[in-house]
Amino acid sequence: MTGVLAGKVAIVTGASRGIGAAIARRFAAEGAKVALVARTLEPGGALAGSLAETVATIAEAGGEAVAIQADLASPEGRAGIVPEAVARFERLDILVNNAAWARFVPICEAQPKHFDLAFQVNLHAPQHLSQAALPHLRAAGQGWILNISSATADLPPPAPWDANDRYIAFNRDGHATLYGASKAALDRLTAGWAVELSRERIAINSLAPVGAVASEGALEVGGWDEHDHIEPIEAMAEAALQLCHCTAAELNGQVVRSLPLLERLGVAVRTLDGRGLVAMPIAGSA
Repeated sequence: MTGVLAGKVAIVTGASRGIGAAIARRFAAEGAKVALVARTLEPGGALAGSLAETVATIAEAGGEAVAIQADLASPEGRAGIVPEAVARFERLDILVNNAAWARFVPICEAQPKHFDLAFQVNLHAPQHLSQAALPHLRAAGQGWILNISSATADLPPPAPWDANDRYIAFNRDGHATLYGASKAALDRLTAGWAVELSRERIAINSLAPVGAVASEGALEVGGWDEHDHIEPIEAMAEAALQLCHCTAAELNGQVVRSLPLLERLGVAVRTLDGRGLVAMPIAGSA
């Protein structure tokens, strides 16, 4: 299979559905062999989507993928991911840390178990997997680590506040403080990894959507209305592709949003099979 990732091997976590599945499909369309990681192996779970379905979709399009069932909240569950992917595909070039855990509860009511899960999945798992992947990226002579973040990592402004401002209302009523705190830590982790490995040909970046992405998990959370910016899932997949094939000399230590990155690079949003273009909504429209 030809493409900008031909001959490369990628691990994508949280790839049973949503952004992870989209990234895996886009990478496979560009020639990568992809190891897909998630807890949901077969259809029939609480949410639509499974590793088996993503693998089948990639195979039907002529790509190659393998499913690795694992619990990213568990150090023991994480430990076998990189060895299994390398055993299957004999190398590793790209790691995409996409899996996430979120509970949107008032921060004053958040329980220790909520903190444990949020930081285990959203911070410890990317750190653990990056450490496991690093020797293989070095052996390959270059590599890419991409951490999927969130706009909730941004700090809300200080008082005085406009009670009618939608951004302020979201920060007040959306209860994303815990999730945002874990993603802010992930962004800082990304920047630190990038600068500490700056003498090597390994690009380490963080990517977040500019707005809501209509994935299965996000639809389950709900709470959107006609004023929300809904970003096509293909935009995240295209931005991830750019951050996982451009060299470390071109893009490294970036903590970026998908659409501004694509605009800066002059890259159009393509369909997940790479064969067509995606019609983008006008900013601010429903």
